[in-house]
Amino acid sequence: MMQDFYFEQTRESLIDEWSQGPTLPEIEQRLNIVRVSFRVYYSKDNLTRRLFVFRAHCTPIEIETMLDMGFVFAQDGDTENIPDKPVADKPVEEEV
Repeated sequence: MMQDFYFEQTRESLIDEWSQGPTLPEIEQRLNIVRVSFRVYYSKDNLTRRLFVFRAHCTPIEIETMLDMGFVFAQDGDTENIPDKPVADKPVEEEV
């Protein structure tokens, strides 16, 4: 069965590193494949990214493995609807 998955990562600011997630060599090793087909998409504010992995012939065991690694099933539009990270409002200080 053909299936797309994605793993979402966020960071607090543009100078921060991305949160820890699965690496391409880890995905290849866990799925026992030579090369993984992937794409990376970013939110407009560049604080959220999604690593999409495409499996042309995905077996039930591969589905279980991907879900165990923290991936979710990708749906149509998931590349366009990556949310910007909400920015906390600063309290307004009253003048004395």
